[in-house]
Amino acid sequence: MSVTHFALLLLMCLPSLRQSPAAQSQPNSEKQRTATISGRVILNGEPLGGVTIQFLPKRGSVKTGREKPLRAVADGQGRYQITEIPAGIYRVAILSDEFLIVGGLGYIKRQTLISVLEGEKVEQFDLVLKRGGAITGRVIDAKGHPLTTHAIELTKIGDDGKPQRSPYAPAASKMTVVVGSGYPLWQTHFSYNATPTMTDEQGVYRIAMLPEGCYLVSAGMTESARMTMRTAPSVYYPQTYHPGVSDPSKARVVEVSEGAETAGVDILIAEARKTHNIKGRVVSAETGNPVEGIAIGCDRGERPARSNADGEFQFQGLLPGKYKIYLVEGSTNEYFSEPALCEIADGDVDGVEVKLQLGGSISGEAIIEGANDPLALAAQGKPSRILIGSVSKDTKGAVLQRMTAKVNADGSFRIAGLRPGKIYLYPVEDPRSSVCWIKRVELGGQGERIITDGLEIGPVENASNVRVILSYGRIKLHGEVKIIGGDLPPHMGIIAYLYRSNKSESGNTQRAFVDKRGQFVFSNLIPDEYEVRLGVTIFQAGKPGDYAISKLINGARQKVSIGGDRSGSGTGDAAVTLVIDLSQKEGN
Repeated sequence: MSVTHFALLLLMCLPSLRQSPAAQSQPNSEKQRTATISGRVILNGEPLGGVTIQFLPKRGSVKTGREKPLRAVADGQGRYQITEIPAGIYRVAILSDEFLIVGGLGYIKRQTLISVLEGEKVEQFDLVLKRGGAITGRVIDAKGHPLTTHAIELTKIGDDGKPQRSPYAPAASKMTVVVGSGYPLWQTHFSYNATPTMTDEQGVYRIAMLPEGCYLVSAGMTESARMTMRTAPSVYYPQTYHPGVSDPSKARVVEVSEGAETAGVDILIAEARKTHNIKGRVVSAETGNPVEGIAIGCDRGERPARSNADGEFQFQGLLPGKYKIYLVEGSTNEYFSEPALCEIADGDVDGVEVKLQLGGSISGEAIIEGANDPLALAAQGKPSRILIGSVSKDTKGAVLQRMTAKVNADGSFRIAGLRPGKIYLYPVEDPRSSVCWIKRVELGGQGERIITDGLEIGPVENASNVRVILSYGRIKLHGEVKIIGGDLPPHMGIIAYLYRSNKSESGNTQRAFVDKRGQFVFSNLIPDEYEVRLGVTIFQAGKPGDYAISKLINGARQKVSIGGDRSGSGTGDAAVTLVIDLSQKEGN
C-alpha cells in the first residue's frame, strides 16, 4: 500500500474515532452487579405456596437492561427467590385477586415497595398476606329503574370515626404508582389511576379486594364519576350514599370483614337535576379588547376552553358551587392573569371576565457542562427532550407561578408570560434520562454575572442572554435511618429528602422512601454540599399520627459533602446515617 493510500484511509477513519468532550467524560460502561431477593409468603401465620410474586421496576429507575417484570412462584414452604435484579426501585405485588399485602403504601394494599441496590443480597423480605373482602349491591332510581354504567365510590372511615377526605381506590392492579428513590421531587409521587367500579346493565356492582374496615358507599355525581366523564352532561344525579341519603353523616356505614362479602348495599339514587353553564370573555387588561385563542381552565377538573374571535369561552355541564376560572399558562403564552371567581347557585353564570396582562420573559441558552456545542445531546447519548422550568415566589416564599419551556436542539429556550418578581430556574427532564442539575445561571454570557438568588424580572421585562449551565450527575448517596429507643408505629413511614445546601433554585430536590430495612438511596448526584432531612408519611388512612414521634423525625438533619473537590470529576459514592431515638420524644 502506498503512503498516499494509507494517509487517505487514515483520514476516512478519523471521524469515527472522534468523541465529544462530554462523551469522553463519561465513565467506562462496566457490567453492573445484579441483586438477589428472597423471603417467604405468609398467610394467617402459615407459609403459602403457589402464589406468584412480581417485581415491577419504576420507569426510568433501572439504568441497565430492559425494564421488565421479574417473577417467582412461592414453593410449598412459601419460599421464593428472584435473582439477577438490576439496581432500581420496584413495586412488589402478589398476582392474585384474592390476597392483599399487609402494610403497603397509602391506599395500595396489593403492592409494596423496595429500593434495590447494585449487587446486594436481600434475605427475609417476607410478604404477609390477608384475604380481601367485598361489597356488592344495586343502584336504582325512584321509579325502580336500574342506573347502568354509573361509578361507585368508597369512602374509608378512619380509626377516629371520620370519613377520609379522598375516595378510597381499591383497584390497585389498575394503579400507576410512581415512587422514586433518588429522583427529582416532581417524579416521586403517588399517582392514582384507578378505574372506578361501574354498575352493570341491571344496576348491580361489586367491589372486591377490600381491606377489612368500615366504608361509606355512594353513587351519582361523585368525584370518580366526574373524572370519567367524556362529555358535559345536561342532567346529573346528585351524590347519594347508601341507603339513599345525600348527607354523609346520615349514611349507613358498611363493615367489611377479611375474606367476606357484604351484600345488599343498595342505593336509591336522588332525583336527577339540571346542570349549568359558565360563560365569559378573555380581554386585554390594558385595552379591554378581546383576545382570541387563549386556553382557559376551571378548577373543578373540566377540560380547558379556548376563546373565540370575540374572546368568548364557555364551560358546560357544571354543578352548583364556587368556581375559579383562570388562564392556562404555558411557555408560549405571553400573558398572565389573576383568576376570576364565580358561583353557580340555581342557574347559569354569564359575564365572567378574565383580564390578561402582558408578562415578562427569560431567554437564552442551556449548555451541558463539558460539551463544546449547546446541548450536544446526540454526542452524549441523552434523550433530546430537556425542559427548563421557572418558579416565582412572593416575599414570604409562597409560589406564585410555575412555567416550563422546551430547550431547542440548538440549546436555546424562552420562557414567557412571567409575573414581575424574583424568578428561579430549575431543570425538568425526561424520566428516562439521568438526573440533570443546574450548576449555575449566568446573565450576560461567559460568567459576566452569576445569579445566586433568583433573577429579578420587572413588568414586561425581557431578560435575554441568560446561560444555564447543566451537569449530569453520577454519584450515589446511600442512606440509613436507625430507630432506637422504641419501635415506629406500623402505620407510620419515613421519607428522606435531599437538598443542595445554599442553593436558591427550586429544582433538584429529591426524596426517597425509606424501606422497612431503614435504607434509602439518592442517585445521579453532582459534587456539592447537601443536607438530608426526614419527614413522616402515614401508610394507613385514618390512623392517627403521633405528634411527638413526628416532631423527632421531622427535626432530623444531616449535612453531607459529596464529590471531594467538587470539580465535577468525583464519582465515588457516599453514605449517611441518621439516628432517631424514640426515647427522647416529648412525654417520655
